[in-house]
Amino acid sequence: MQHLTQDQLIQLAFDEPDTSAATEHVAGCEQCRGELRDLQQLSIVLAASSQVRDLPAPPPQLWDRIAQQTGVAAPAPAPAPAPVQPAAPVVAPVAARSASARPPGRSGASRPGARRGMARLSVAAAAVAVALVIGAVVGSWWTRPAVVAQPTVLAAADLAAYGTTPKTATGQAHLVQGHRLRLHVAGLPTIDGYYEVWLIDPDTMRMFSIGTLGSAADGEFTLPANTDLGAYRLVDVSAEHFDNDTAHSGESLLRGLLA
Repeated sequence: MQHLTQDQLIQLAFDEPDTSAATEHVAGCEQCRGELRDLQQLSIVLAASSQVRDLPAPPPQLWDRIAQQTGVAAPAPAPAPAPVQPAAPVVAPVAARSASARPPGRSGASRPGARRGMARLSVAAAAVAVALVIGAVVGSWWTRPAVVAQPTVLAAADLAAYGTTPKTATGQAHLVQGHRLRLHVAGLPTIDGYYEVWLIDPDTMRMFSIGTLGSAADGEFTLPANTDLGAYRLVDVSAEHFDNDTAHSGESLLRGLLA
């Protein structure tokens, strides 16, 4: 059976005019019909990719990452071309394609419309390949988790066991930007009550509570804006009881000076 040429199949895939004989042949030839189906799917992908709009602006390093994956560096901006005088057109001879270069079972000369279809197919394949690479790079950049900047630590304290508290109890306190105190404790003894966190002025022993610490080992507390951190620099973790008394119980478990 005489199959259709690649040029004829490309013309049919891109809906360019062709003879009715080619259409009739495809209807009765499974091989040509399969090749035509593949070409039509490629044309659909190309048409869909041309509709992408309003993509976010990529970061400056995007082209560097594309170059790493493709091995092709981004071209430098070309200088403005200098005006040139029009030259007479030069027509180069076109060598006719020999019959031996045709695939087995293919026949027929290449027509201008078919050559346009072949060029369009080559551009389509290149566009799809580049789109896949750029899509993978941009996608990995777009979905990358944002890096959260950590606040500056203004002062810190190592908390040590106080009084009769087991020596295995420890803690760390960090005063960070925004008048916040971050606390981490470990090894606190089990108590019949709850843990409360205090700031104490070691010179006068005046104190105030900044909050309670639950069962978790970490806590963060927002300090009053008018707190004198130069005076109230002693961090205290106490054992409190459910007795409706808001004063310090006198049972300190951990203490440490902010510095």
